[in-house]
Amino acid sequence: MKALFKNRTFIKLFIAQIISLVGTGITTIALTLLTWQLAKDNAGVVLGVALALKMIAYVFFSPIVSTFANKISRRKWLLSLDLIRAFIILYFPFITDIWEIYILIFLINLASAGFTPIFQATIADIVKEEEEYKKALSYSRLAYDLEQLLSPLLATFLLGLFSFHYLFVLDSISFFISSTLIFFTVLPKINYIKTEDAYIKRLKFGISSYLKTPRLKALFFMYIIVALTSSMIITNSVVFVKDVFNKSDSNTALAFAVAGLGSMLIALLLPKVLQKFSLREVVLSGSIVLIIGQFIAYFNNTWITFLLIWFIFGAGLSIIQVPAGLLIRLSCNPQDSVDYFSANFSLSHFCWMIAYPLTGFLGKYVGLNSTFLVLAIISLIALLLAFISYPNPDELELEHSHDKLSHSHDNADKLHHIGDKYTHTHQKITHKHRFVIDTHHLNWPK
Repeated sequence: MKALFKNRTFIKLFIAQIISLVGTGITTIALTLLTWQLAKDNAGVVLGVALALKMIAYVFFSPIVSTFANKISRRKWLLSLDLIRAFIILYFPFITDIWEIYILIFLINLASAGFTPIFQATIADIVKEEEEYKKALSYSRLAYDLEQLLSPLLATFLLGLFSFHYLFVLDSISFFISSTLIFFTVLPKINYIKTEDAYIKRLKFGISSYLKTPRLKALFFMYIIVALTSSMIITNSVVFVKDVFNKSDSNTALAFAVAGLGSMLIALLLPKVLQKFSLREVVLSGSIVLIIGQFIAYFNNTWITFLLIWFIFGAGLSIIQVPAGLLIRLSCNPQDSVDYFSANFSLSHFCWMIAYPLTGFLGKYVGLNSTFLVLAIISLIALLLAFISYPNPDELELEHSHDKLSHSHDNADKLHHIGDKYTHTHQKITHKHRFVIDTHHLNWPK
């Protein structure tokens, strides 16, 4: 931990992440209250549609936007997107119609679609040692969890002083502060393999390589469970609090805080847990925790049990999502990290794109408790697919064969030769090493 916090670049990025996340967390509370103000008991449906638009921006634009990030420095890229989000969020206090929510949610998350994968890949590039990276992942996740805990508590305090509309202004300020920290940070320059039709090829490469890697394919199935659970929290917390239990605005913030507390506690414990248990055991157990919570929620009708279930959900979500970055980094070469993280970003958010409107509409038209039963059944199927897909044991070094192959690279990275174009031939060979899908290994060995 001491070595990690001597890394000044990581510290600056970590602080920037915390500040922007706290602002975003406050806005999440404000957005749910704004939606309730405009739509009342249809708030779950409106939030489901709005957040589905958010996911469309992530799923369909993140891989494309991220490929353009390689054209300019990472610092300029991250700085610009922070500023764009800061200016967009300033308009939220003036929203008077639901259609405005839809448009602004799409625009601000279009910027986030370009920001988040590059930020995640940057953390992987600046923290090289594996044990330190595990801690960096845990602290990064802890930042999300602190946001889920502290932002609702801060929102509860601020709501006692003024209208929730002013919370949007605080979020805008947080993005300005984050961009300032990034401006004074020197980020590493990564040399990428540049090929003809680079944008399309990198897009296809990232997603296909991700899904060809068994442990990442299993992770995708687990993200189905994550998406179903977390979307239920986000779309229907305000409906539970205001409509089912007849509680105040501050109790909506409390529900989010309880889920954040469960997630934060797990994030603190996971580094030691990962020293004793395999990644496979940890992430699959997280899926089981979420499914158990879904079944308990089906029978719930009390406020205290509701809060307990939200705590269980927060814990289960963290058990899966904290190690996700480590799984990705184990599965790719450094020069391909942006492609893999972008693919993870798009594929995981594809799950949320379906889950948000699903939970919103089911909650409204089937009933909140019955919705949990539907989610539990879908989650059980996803867990079975993840269990089948994830190798046991999950060996990093695999024996495999190469047929004779000739190919070329444009401006190739340091693993090959620097130049405008380099064509070379690989002879037929059978060997064993740490295996990832890359330009020389296009398919997973059977």
